[in-house]
Amino acid sequence: MSENIHQNINLEAVTCLIVDDDKFSRTFIKTALYQIGVKNTKEANNSQEALELLNDFKIDVILLDQQMPEKSGLEFARELKSGMHGTQNVPIIMITIDTKEQTVLTAKNLGIQEYLVKPISPLALKKRICSAIGLKQERV
Repeated sequence: MSENIHQNINLEAVTCLIVDDDKFSRTFIKTALYQIGVKNTKEANNSQEALELLNDFKIDVILLDQQMPEKSGLEFARELKSGMHGTQNVPIIMITIDTKEQTVLTAKNLGIQEYLVKPISPLALKKRICSAIGLKQERV
């Protein structure tokens, strides 16, 4: 029963912002999102592009890589959660190859809702998105 809990949730209205400096990773995540029904995606190569997209569009969830040039995912998350961009309430899901305990703890302390280690599965991504935006499966 538990593996079916998210299957009836419609994510078509959800807009995800993928922030990752690696084009292959962005494409992979976008494909996984499409497979779970997320049709609205925006992509940013770095934190500056991400901020511009956050200003221009209503973003429901940010999918954030940790290891990026210029500014790490954690540094960018700290900036977003600080409130200086009006983005403190946008849920963040960290998607990274970084499994260091300190990184995970820092992410949690910053208010990052979910943490996924690459490579990700569409099902795991769907569960994390539903959790991050507070969607619950309606029991039929």
